[in-house]
Amino acid sequence: MRRIGGIHISEQLYEQIVERTNGDVYIGVVGPVRVGKSTFTKRVMEVMVLPNITDEAERLRAQDELPQSSPGPVIMTAEPKFVPAKGTQIAVGEGPLTMQIRLADCVGYIIDGVKGYEDENGPKLVHTPWHNEPIPFQEAARIGTDKVIRDHSNIGIVVTTDGSVNGIPRQAAEKAEIEIIEQLQSIGKPFVVVINSKMPAHKDTVALKNELSDRYQVPVISTSADQMSVQEVNEILKEALYEFPITSIEVERPDWMEVIGETNPINVSLNDAITTWSDSVTKIRDVKHIATKLSEEDYISNAEVTDVNPGMGSARITLQVKNDIYQAICEQFLDEPVVTKKEWLLFIKESQEARQAHKRFHEAIEKAKKDGYGVTLPNTQELEPSPPEIIKQNNFFGVRMKANAPSYHIIRIDMEAEFAPLIGSEFHSQQLLKDLKHGYYHDRDALWNTQLFGTPLYEVMKESIAYKTNAVPAHAKTRMRQTIERMVNQGDRGMVTFIL
Repeated sequence: MRRIGGIHISEQLYEQIVERTNGDVYIGVVGPVRVGKSTFTKRVMEVMVLPNITDEAERLRAQDELPQSSPGPVIMTAEPKFVPAKGTQIAVGEGPLTMQIRLADCVGYIIDGVKGYEDENGPKLVHTPWHNEPIPFQEAARIGTDKVIRDHSNIGIVVTTDGSVNGIPRQAAEKAEIEIIEQLQSIGKPFVVVINSKMPAHKDTVALKNELSDRYQVPVISTSADQMSVQEVNEILKEALYEFPITSIEVERPDWMEVIGETNPINVSLNDAITTWSDSVTKIRDVKHIATKLSEEDYISNAEVTDVNPGMGSARITLQVKNDIYQAICEQFLDEPVVTKKEWLLFIKESQEARQAHKRFHEAIEKAKKDGYGVTLPNTQELEPSPPEIIKQNNFFGVRMKANAPSYHIIRIDMEAEFAPLIGSEFHSQQLLKDLKHGYYHDRDALWNTQLFGTPLYEVMKESIAYKTNAVPAHAKTRMRQTIERMVNQGDRGMVTFIL
């Protein structure tokens, strides 16, 4: 697996919110008052959230907590309202996009033409958690909206209007809309825009949608908030989630690719491709793009986005490698091709035997490399027990039992091999010396492959070592083994001296 990503300034704020919300997606529904924010929130809850709450009591409680909404210019929302009480898991779209969702329905910014925030004495005074004294309603509404934007949501849905709902002219809502969007952009909070309209498909509404999309460079969706279908809500939430910053991408490759190592050309090429395309990934919607680009690599048969976590800003792309690439890698590890089933079974059998031998001798060999002496311990099958017997020592009795088992003592012997041929002339000797020195200082492989009378130098040295090994008499090897056996079994009962 490989993880990519970098956190920018705006994403640092996002990461703090994610940590505070424990990965839940808090959607702040913001915008001017009376443009349909509560209607939008209520509809999302009805068609997407409530059906996914499995606990009957929680579902009934969430239904009772739905925000109020009504037509006309009278303000219905008095303070930010968070629904449901705790995040609810929903799936968005047909892909791997899921989230724990909560929505924050804001009062909104006061605009001309609305009612309900003043009485006969002027602006209503309301109590807020942020002031000790009551403050004007419009100021409280602005502070509450700002708190949701900055502190209590990790994505925004800006609801505005084309002038066809609640008798709110487009010009009256536009100033507050611009102010809220500029605030979202200044702090780097991802958002989308929803145009609430009685005629979302009308050419004027479509033209406004395109205008706002070009102006703000974010997805803009036109809909009738009180009549949204599951598909429409799904599309809006999907577009909103795609605006999340992506902080990490996990590229999951076949596990066998770990065996070939990071320096293998295939892994090197894949890592280069990931690095190249990672620079263009800033939002979750970009993850699909990088998956498409990775699937275009020669050795990749498929690259699929298999998991997206908007709450944590993470995603996973799973790669599948072409079968012929796997076959080619296997052949690189084999001395000769393995084709038939019989050959494969023989190969597996021999590999298993070699693996067992390696497990047994590996530690002793490594010990001998390091300290000069390594020992393998016997397994259960090799233990040959003697019959148990009663023993007596003074007035105490006990039981004695012995067992014989082979152990292999690996001793590192540093042997010397020498090559000193008489070539003839000094000129030819100097040429050979020059070649050998060049190999010695610059290329050891070339040194050992230097041809001497038609034989590589390493073969000459191996023959010299083999000759010295074979020159040790068989009886000397036997006596050496017997000596070590006695030292191991009898400990320090005597001292063994080798006289050379």
